[in-house]
Amino acid sequence: MWLIFILILLVLILAWIFIAPLQIQIDTRIPEVYVRWVSLGKAKLVFDEDKWWLKISVFFISKKWELEKLLHNPRKKVKKVKLKPGTKKSKFLRRLFKIIKSSRITRWQIAIDTGDNVKNAWLYNLNFYPAFCHLHINFFDENYLFLEIRNAPWKMVYALMK
Repeated sequence: MWLIFILILLVLILAWIFIAPLQIQIDTRIPEVYVRWVSLGKAKLVFDEDKWWLKISVFFISKKWELEKLLHNPRKKVKKVKLKPGTKKSKFLRRLFKIIKSSRITRWQIAIDTGDNVKNAWLYNLNFYPAFCHLHINFFDENYLFLEIRNAPWKMVYALMK
């Protein structure tokens, strides 16, 4: 009896991990890239204290690393191998594009100031055009991008199998 209960619980947990949505947010107003696997964990790439930091939190465990030390670690040296054209690199790119196509952009916003008031005045009418409702032309020297992308692991696996 208990064995069946534990197996069912394990299958439900694995199903939730497979269904739980992934969310990516890019915000250039505050230099931050935020990746969140809903109800499981999150990772942030943040510019703070004149350095880039990687902050990871999974369930109740959190850790913070300096990104430069992670990328420029002289412990391991890897030999570069030249690939023949049309091999693994092109297959990898095709798979990457399939995963990107399975994602959905849920929110986005772009603000542009060209620095020239005449160009801004010519472009300002785009603020009122319904197709460009996420584009904001301004005169306040404000340039930023906010992007939120959602996907689920089952969609990514399905896109790779197609």
